Amino acid sequence: MRVRISFAVLLSVFFACQREKPVDPAYLADWSEWQAERMAELKAPDGWLALAGLYWLKEGPNTFGSAPENDVRFPVVAPGKMGAFVLEGDSVRMQVLPGTNVHEKDSSTSVAEAVLKLSGGVPPVVYSWGSLDWVLLERGGKYGIRLWDRNSVQIAKMDSIPHYPLDLAWKVDAVLMPADSGRTVRMQNVLGMAIEQASAGTLEFQIAGKTFQLEALEEPEGYFLIFADETSGEETYSGGRYLSAPKADAAGKTVIDFNKAYNPPCAFTKYATCLLPPAGNRLPLAIRAGELNYGHH
Repeated sequence: MRVRISFAVLLSVFFACQREKPVDPAYLADWSEWQAERMAELKAPDGWLALAGLYWLKEGPNTFGSAPENDVRFPVVAPGKMGAFVLEGDSVRMQVLPGTNVHEKDSSTSVAEAVLKLSGGVPPVVYSWGSLDWVLLERGGKYGIRLWDRNSVQIAKMDSIPHYPLDLAWKVDAVLMPADSGRTVRMQNVLGMAIEQASAGTLEFQIAGKTFQLEALEEPEGYFLIFADETSGEETYSGGRYLSAPKADAAGKTVIDFNKAYNPPCAFTKYATCLLPPAGNRLPLAIRAGELNYGHH
């Protein structure tokens, strides 16, 4: 009689055997450094925890300030009326009321009027008032103002992110199946906007004897992976998790370390525009490695 064993059972046996191996101290030090850098980025004055607003602009003038009648309502620490963001096609001008003291970040010179520019591969000009900083951004043809507050209470509230126990069984070898030159992947963000991203190809790897693939997006020093699995929406964030993998060597070999899978910004703030996993990156297994869910965004 043939005995049929489910993949879930094979997976549990596989990882039970792997956990007999203690975590290498050098790897633990590397992971701890990665976690410290992640926390520092989240808690930075321009990090995700400092986000205080995301305001989509309508054509024409959009008044801004803390007063309720403004189109773009800043936090109460700001003056009631500060000026207007004027959207005309693909151009945005900022007009500042006299005496408001808006200035470019790290400059004390007040700005009366300025044409806001997108980053275009270089850091955008950041404008400031008090503890507030803002820039222009564009998503799917829509223009908006992204606002940070350097005194955000969220920065002080976070001291750690829950995560699964470290397990080197979740650090797996992978092979890059390169994409054709110029290939893109059509992605969606949490706002339902369609975004085209450059594809490096797919990373193929094995877990418990079964082969899986993940679409890999191009990054300067490697690949960016956005994936969901059977823990998504339960133990981990419902919108999936993010992960970086190093550039493949000449033989196409690299490593995927799921212990470094992390929550997207939308797990921490409602003011982010996170990309969602492409259909092919929804894995039919539970990846119990990396960061657990945080908050309810």
